Amino acid sequence: MKVTFNMATIPDRLDIACKAVESVYDQADEVRVYLNNFKEIPKEFIDDKIKTYRGKDLNASGKLYNALNKDEYYFCIDDDLEYPNDYKDYMISKLNKYDDNIAVSLHGKVLRDGYKRNYFSSNTIRKSFHCLQDVHRDSWVHVLGNGVSAFNTNKVKIDVKKFKYFFMDDIYVSLQMQQQQIPILVLKHNKDYLRYNHPKVKTLHEIYVQQDTAHKEIINSINWKLNTPQD
Repeated sequence: MKVTFNMATIPDRLDIACKAVESVYDQADEVRVYLNNFKEIPKEFIDDKIKTYRGKDLNASGKLYNALNKDEYYFCIDDDLEYPNDYKDYMISKLNKYDDNIAVSLHGKVLRDGYKRNYFSSNTIRKSFHCLQDVHRDSWVHVLGNGVSAFNTNKVKIDVKKFKYFFMDDIYVSLQMQQQQIPILVLKHNKDYLRYNHPKVKTLHEIYVQQDTAHKEIINSINWKLNTPQD
């Protein structure tokens, strides 16, 4: 199985994106970077192991550009994080424990039942597990954090062409996993496991936390089930 790390970025975040790539470079068979709104390929990404893509602005969802490839352990990474040296081995070991029939992440949410009036509100979220905070035990969730996730592409099929919006890949990936009845496991870790590099521009959360109409539309499009391997 090929191990790939897949990221999307923009010109204003190039400096921290380079740090993200550097942190996973030695763990990857291939690193892929979707370049939103770049006029040319940055010299930092001209490398035999790094493959770059330019095209339609896919925002954060560009990291899923190759997710329908076969025979890959497909890691989605965020451009504002640095990943530890054992990250690949840790994530794959947990996938293997469940015969790769799940997806794993370090971030996720368990949703409350019923209509969700505000996606980012505590009225919507029953439990939240943050990638930059202590998570004391492995936990099954409805919605994963896509930028700290991994799955086997022979078992999980994520099609970015089915996304209506490109700024909520956490929800869309989780929605497609719901449709495939794929359990999502947030893995235990300590708060210092990842390193966060704050970007110079607003994050997607900062942009949409007060304007989540589209998020509500998609999150309310189905009745969410908490899938586990026993289901």
